[in-house]
Amino acid sequence: MEIMKKTILGIVLILAVSVFGQTLHGNLVLPPGAFLWLTTDAATEALGGAATAANDPISSGWANPSCLFYSGAFSAGASYCYIREKTLHSEIYATKRYKDWAGAARFFLVDSKDIEARTAPTSEPDYTFDSHQLYIQLTGARRIVNIANLGVSAKWVHERIDQDNRDGWIFDFGASGEYRFIRAGIAVKNWGNKEMVFRLYRENYPITYRTGIQAEILDYAVIRADWVKPDKLDGWLPLGAEGYIGDYVVLRAGWTAFHDTRNISGGIGVRFRGLRLDYAVVNYSENLGMSHQVTLSYVPVTR
Repeated sequence: MEIMKKTILGIVLILAVSVFGQTLHGNLVLPPGAFLWLTTDAATEALGGAATAANDPISSGWANPSCLFYSGAFSAGASYCYIREKTLHSEIYATKRYKDWAGAARFFLVDSKDIEARTAPTSEPDYTFDSHQLYIQLTGARRIVNIANLGVSAKWVHERIDQDNRDGWIFDFGASGEYRFIRAGIAVKNWGNKEMVFRLYRENYPITYRTGIQAEILDYAVIRADWVKPDKLDGWLPLGAEGYIGDYVVLRAGWTAFHDTRNISGGIGVRFRGLRLDYAVVNYSENLGMSHQVTLSYVPVTR
């Protein structure tokens, strides 16, 4: 069993390196600043982005740092997302829990090229530019009573848009609690005051407020609902449900209400001896098309 665990972990790490090799050397396009939202796993994307009260080790570290306590003894993995032609992102992560404490580290990377800039609604852009983003995230969570947790994440972010650069620290704060089959959570994400100056335009990191609930239906299904409100933008309502087919297959469906670019989503997951492979497809409106995302992870402690 110990040899099998090491083998599975090795496969995850090898594929993670492969994922980042594709990301670093690809020809990519992603709207500036979007990476601060496009940082989740395939399972969460399939559920409409609902994750504030999640007990999944990947999505919990992304949406609400306090939920990291539910991650189990150890997990590790890699994520690769293809949104449309020339648009993708990827990450590597690892989590560990010990008694009443849990911690995680994540590395997320986007390299975008040929982004079109326009000063008027014309068919041809005025010019094109490149955008590069990465961040390193460290997360800690602690159980304070039997049913409640607190958590915080520190993220070092680097972003370059055309010839303009910024570096800085931003933080996530979260709390969560559970009672029987119900779990609830709240979080404040991307707290900080670092501005990005792009020619005559100034952009703050997008502070985002989240609240959510998750309910388990017997041992066969999970339902999630969130409310997400970025600062100075309209909020949206992610809804999602997943059902288990035996011990190996998970089916997922989601809907993101009131969002200006995405709507329905779905996906499937396969689990075997701690190894998880998740796939998600998301329908984006206007000219963004469909996104396809795959997450490979190793989670010895299952649901």
